[in-house]
Amino acid sequence: MDALVKETRFLPALANAIAEWFPLLKGRSIAVADATITRENVPTLPLVAVVFISSTGDQLRRSYSEQFKIIDEFAVQFWMKPERYTDAHGNETPFWSYYPYEYIRDKLLSNLVRWQAPNRENIAYRGMNVQADAMAVTLTFHFAATFDWCADVNETGVPFRIDFNLCTPKACVIEDCVEPEKDECDPCP
Repeated sequence: MDALVKETRFLPALANAIAEWFPLLKGRSIAVADATITRENVPTLPLVAVVFISSTGDQLRRSYSEQFKIIDEFAVQFWMKPERYTDAHGNETPFWSYYPYEYIRDKLLSNLVRWQAPNRENIAYRGMNVQADAMAVTLTFHFAATFDWCADVNETGVPFRIDFNLCTPKACVIEDCVEPEKDECDPCP
């Protein structure tokens, strides 16, 4: 019996969740490092690509903060087959067909607000744009994921020992105050 392993990396986990939210894309939602379509690499469409864009942090500039917030910007791209409107005579027009971006946006956002991100990232919607060319129509949704980052290892240096010496050092002993039969204190470690 195989145990179900939960994905803990943010973008692959999100790609898996999107595949569940959009059943027609089952197995067609992936996390990628680059989302550029060229004539040489046109994928089978439709497809969803989850793409990392950039990362910023609010770590203090003058100290070594072991905990601070990181904001990762990413995009969710829906790639669809490019289709053009045709006129009454069946001729292709220069206009691209309409894609239901409102439906896709609303379904994506509605699921994201309920989704438990693997590392408790808070996801904020930042915008959307549409591009169309002969290879694909791309609906790109931009997001920012904010999370608290903590250092894995807290190295504070070599531990040191604090010793207490209850004996008065010999240089500080006033001879008149020392008992005659006990002129030295017990040796201390």
